[in-house]
Amino acid sequence: MDSALRTRLLYPLGLVAATVLVGTLGFYLLWRDQGGTWLDALYMTIITITTIGYEEVHPLDTAGRLLAMGVGLVGIGSLFYAFSVVMDTIVSVRLRPRERMDLIKKLSDHVILVGLGRVGRQAAQELKASGVPFVVVDKSEAARAYAEEHGYLLLQRDGTEDEALLAAGVERAQGLIATASDDATNLYVVLSARRLNPRLYIVSRASDEKAVPKLLRAGADRAVSPYAIGGKRLAHLLLSPRVVDFFETILAGKQQLGLEEIRVEPGSSLVHRPIREVQARGCRASILAVFRGSESHPNPSPDFVLEAEDRLLAMGTVAELDRLEALARGGEVS
Repeated sequence: MDSALRTRLLYPLGLVAATVLVGTLGFYLLWRDQGGTWLDALYMTIITITTIGYEEVHPLDTAGRLLAMGVGLVGIGSLFYAFSVVMDTIVSVRLRPRERMDLIKKLSDHVILVGLGRVGRQAAQELKASGVPFVVVDKSEAARAYAEEHGYLLLQRDGTEDEALLAAGVERAQGLIATASDDATNLYVVLSARRLNPRLYIVSRASDEKAVPKLLRAGADRAVSPYAIGGKRLAHLLLSPRVVDFFETILAGKQQLGLEEIRVEPGSSLVHRPIREVQARGCRASILAVFRGSESHPNPSPDFVLEAEDRLLAMGTVAELDRLEALARGGEVS
C-alpha cells in the first residue's frame, strides 16, 4: 500500500477500531448482568456499525440505545470517510500521469533534470529555491516517492531514451542536468539531448575525472565531478572561509545582494554601449566580468563596449539585477 494512502487511512480506520472497542466494552457492561458475553457485545457493535439491522441480542434500556446510536453514527461516518479516501486516492493515481503530462507540455525555457539520486536531489533543491521551472526524468520508484513528497514535477521514464526527453520538452527547454551515477548513462543522455536540441545548455555529472573530456566531446557544455568540487570546496573553506561564505550566501539568496549571469540579446539597447554609459543611465548593478564567445574579460573597464550575445556576470540587489536583465533583453535605457 502507498505510504501516502496509509497515512490518510490511519485516522478513519483508527476511529473505527476505537469505536469497535468502546462499543464492545459498553454493550458488555450493559449486558453483563443479563448473561451477555464478549461475543454478544462485539456482534452487536458490528451489526450497528455496518447497519445490517438484525434484532438486538439483549434488550436495550435508554443507556443502551444511546450507546447504539453513538456507535452507529461514529462508526458509519468513519467507514464512509475511509471509503472516500480510498476512492479519492485511486482516482488521483489514475489522473496524476495525465495531469503531469499536461503541465509538462505547458513548460517552456525550463530545465530538465535527469536522475534524482543524491546529486540530483541537491540540484532539484537549488532549482526549486531559485524559482526555475524544471521537470525530473527518472524511472525509479524511489524517485517517484521523493518527487511526490517534495512537489517536484516527475516524468517516470528512462532519461536515456529520446522519447522520454521529447516528452520532457527538451526542444523547448533552456538547459539539462544529467546526474546519473554512471558516466555511460550520462553520456547517452548528453548525446541524445544535444541531437534533439543543439541550443540546449547541458551540464553533466562525471563520476570519474577521465569521463569529463568524453562528456564534453559528446556535447556537454560543462562536465564536473562532485568529488573534485567537494575537495576544492573543503580546501577553500580552510584557505578563504569568508570568501566561500560570502558567495554561498549570495547564491542561496540569503542576502539582499545577488549574483547572476545575464545574456545581452541582439535587440537590446545595451548593444554598442560602454559600461560607463549603461551604469550612468540608471543601471546600478556591478558587472564583474563579460564573457564573449570563448573569451573572458574580468573586471571590465567603464569604457568596455558591450556587444550582442555577451554574457554578463553581474552582482547587485534583486531590483538592480532585474533592471539589467530587462535592458539586456531589449528594454530601453532611460
